[in-house]
Amino acid sequence: MSDHVEYRTQQQAAALEKLQANPRVELVRVAGPHDCNTAQTVQGVYRKDDVPMLPVEGCSRPNGCICAYEPVLNDIYP
Repeated sequence: MSDHVEYRTQQQAAALEKLQANPRVELVRVAGPHDCNTAQTVQGVYRKDDVPMLPVEGCSRPNGCICAYEPVLNDIYP
């Protein structure tokens, strides 16, 4: 695994762990570029315990996978 992919994997794992630990987050959205066929296979909203791991394996983007996790919140506070 290249250093860039390893770094990105660690970064995404840490982000997902924070979202899963947050009680205000019920669902997690996986977002990615619309022009990436690989991203299209994982984009969507998931229960926070069923989210696919990022970066997406097999992504062919020149600089690697740029998909990201986004929280879907229960409540929004001021």
